[in-house]
Amino acid sequence: MDIGKSFSYVFEDKKWIEKVLIGGLVSLIPFLGTFLIDGYVVELVRNVRRHDPTPLPEWDNWGEKLTEGLKLFVILFIWSLPLIFLGILSFFPLAMSGDSDSSGILGVFGLCISCFLFFYTIIYFLVMPAIVIRYAETGDIASGFQIGEIFDFTKSHLGEIIIYVIVLWLAGFVAGLVGILLCGIGLIFTMFWATLVSGHLLAQIGLKPAPATPAGPTPIADPEPTAELPEPFESLPPKDED
Repeated sequence: MDIGKSFSYVFEDKKWIEKVLIGGLVSLIPFLGTFLIDGYVVELVRNVRRHDPTPLPEWDNWGEKLTEGLKLFVILFIWSLPLIFLGILSFFPLAMSGDSDSSGILGVFGLCISCFLFFYTIIYFLVMPAIVIRYAETGDIASGFQIGEIFDFTKSHLGEIIIYVIVLWLAGFVAGLVGILLCGIGLIFTMFWATLVSGHLLAQIGLKPAPATPAGPTPIADPEPTAELPEPFESLPPKDED
């Protein structure tokens, strides 16, 4: 994985200022902005995985970006339902803690729920890259729920995924710090840049090297000129018979 490239590739695009400004403003749109940004990231992942030399997408085909982002949101939302369910259950022990007779049972129940919540949160963040990559490659919602393939991909590239999660937090920290230094108003643009960094790095997980450019046909060398054969000896005149 090329971590440095994920931080710098944005600035190699000739239109990076325009694209980042539009992305920052789009992120301010309630609800629709989230779907558009998600669709933009899906297109970015596709570009990186096909080894596009300028992977930063254009801000066009808005309807397509909206559709792609909405489909990805649905996939991730369904995966996050256990988190929502466990989070709701975790409030029950607190609400019923006034009953001293059942406080011990509620304490054990709350501890179990907290453990499940903790472990599923880790699982969710580890499999999320595989989910996004599989959807970006296929465009099919069903690919986001092929659990066997998703867990196999996650196990095969666990080291890269851990690096991705760490860099994701690092990019968010840098973006937040720079955004605050820019009087706060720059925060929407720096956070969008952090999203682009994470999208590029995510696309690199399990990425195969670009296929080598096939060399052209080897020119056939001109055959060396054939050496001229010596002229045949002239027949010697017959000897005079005595």
